[in-house]
Amino acid sequence: MIAAGLLSLVLVAVLLLSPALPTILLRVLGFEPIRRSDAPVSEEAIATLANPVNSSLVTFITQDFGRFDMPPGSDLEVAVGEDALGARVLQIVFRDTDMLNLCLQFTRYCEGQGSPIRRARIRIADGLITISGEAFLDLINVWDAIEIHVAATRDGVLKFDSISLDGIRYKLPANALGDRIRHIEATLARIVKQLQVLSSGGVFSFAGFDLSDNRLVASFR
Repeated sequence: MIAAGLLSLVLVAVLLLSPALPTILLRVLGFEPIRRSDAPVSEEAIATLANPVNSSLVTFITQDFGRFDMPPGSDLEVAVGEDALGARVLQIVFRDTDMLNLCLQFTRYCEGQGSPIRRARIRIADGLITISGEAFLDLINVWDAIEIHVAATRDGVLKFDSISLDGIRYKLPANALGDRIRHIEATLARIVKQLQVLSSGGVFSFAGFDLSDNRLVASFR
């Protein structure tokens, strides 16, 4: 009788908690929900260049990763002009399709065999880059649908802002998945810090990223 009573209590508890079990499990694995905010995402206007000249030939140069040209078929918006102080600036505009093409060209995250993220798709909207795909959750040994939100900081650096699982937004977790995402972020930061662009007869060094108007703009000076 006692065993039957305890079993009944367990079954009732499972039925009551079953809708919340994924959330409870994620909390145990280090995922901390972010409180929803009704405040709209603010977007700062990207400075317009004076006397812009379009450029189609772009070569990227990095100290650690060498030199490479944009792959054939790339249709990036590239312009060289002057900023408000008269300094020469090169801007490269990346839209959703541009970033997806680069992801397919240089990583495996947008393919079916990527790890820890696979089948990723990219959307730029509302001042964020949203990467939708599947992530491997090591501790429970499963692939789960995920959204990773990337923001541009005031000093022009891209930072992984948060992730979403099952419609709930979380801070970047303090677990293996979070560590891998932070490693990707650190690698990207190392690349762009030394990134230079050869175009329009000059060499320009990376100055910062801006997110606005459904586009990512990289500025070089």
